[in-house]
Amino acid sequence: MPEQRQVTQLNIRIPKALARELEELAHAEHLEKIDMARRLLWEGVARRKQERALQLYAEGKVGKSRAAELAGLSLWELMELVEQQGVRWDYSLAEAKAELKEVFKLAQRSERGAASSRR
Repeated sequence: MPEQRQVTQLNIRIPKALARELEELAHAEHLEKIDMARRLLWEGVARRKQERALQLYAEGKVGKSRAAELAGLSLWELMELVEQQGVRWDYSLAEAKAELKEVFKLAQRSERGAASSRR
């Protein structure tokens, strides 16, 4: 669960059955109910981001790199998720070139940063 530096309050009403489920989970995992709710909310947001990224990728609206960024995953993690979900993973020459350009840009930035820190 990400660290909570700045917080905002969110008040929601939930069905009693869901509140009981939350309480049971919290008890089973030796957590306070609020901490379990936060954990589940973080997990749900992460899962939804991944689902949305896969959907956009499958529809051809974004490429792999952008889908990984939207999902909050590395390209390799996204590739694994795509395989698990059975989404078609087309990889065109144009996409490969674009991704290589991005890798080279990142490598150059990294080299510049390393060189300036040696000075």
